[in-house]
Amino acid sequence: MSQPAQQPALPAGHTLRASLVWFRFHLGRTFQRRSFWLAALGVLGFVTALRLFAGAPARAVAQGLIGQVGPLATLFFCTGVVRQEIEDQTLTYSFSRPVRRGALYMARVLAASMPVAALVCPAAFWLGLDLGPQTASRYGMAALLGVAAYGGLFALVGQLIRWPTWIGLAFLLFWEAGVSIVPGFLGKMTLVTHVRAVADLDLQINLGRFGHLFEPPAAGTSAVVLIGVAVISLGIGGWLAGRREFRMTR
Repeated sequence: MSQPAQQPALPAGHTLRASLVWFRFHLGRTFQRRSFWLAALGVLGFVTALRLFAGAPARAVAQGLIGQVGPLATLFFCTGVVRQEIEDQTLTYSFSRPVRRGALYMARVLAASMPVAALVCPAAFWLGLDLGPQTASRYGMAALLGVAAYGGLFALVGQLIRWPTWIGLAFLLFWEAGVSIVPGFLGKMTLVTHVRAVADLDLQINLGRFGHLFEPPAAGTSAVVLIGVAVISLGIGGWLAGRREFRMTR
């Protein structure tokens, strides 16, 4: 009985090269979109209005930029990773070429997240310079890790849920903003708490004699948590992208 013919093996590095092509393609498209420039104006306006015109302290502006503006921008850029592929009719690239769809998905998420990091991280670093180079580095690193964690999570939500933007907004408003102000274990279940810990932007809550029971997480621990969320959510998203069938629309 004859054995079935085996498919020829792909050349070494083929998937990586295809992923780089896909990354550069979508990164260029993102920088050309009107939404990117509107987001750039929004970030610039936020920092300028509060820091230069209102005279708000750099620490307070950084709390809003890293903890609210960054996650919100990441939500709008990353939840539509798969949806934009379908609408633009570019999803066929991953079906018509012998490459791993999970790798192309990861390249697509990275291409959606990098423009947000390009907007938020320099602004956060600039705000930290008022307090010294070490603070500037912490602000920039916290902004970068926050974009990575939220980007992977929101891209995964975009695959699993029909209305990811609305669910993401509810998550940011009711869980991240609401629960993060609760001291102790519950507050540590939110990503924004760990972002603030990396940046050393912990909320100042006076708990009196019980304050030692609700210490914020250590910066190193929070960095590991954010990296873990980014890696795990991106890995699950890539695994799903490689196995799901997406319906193309005209």
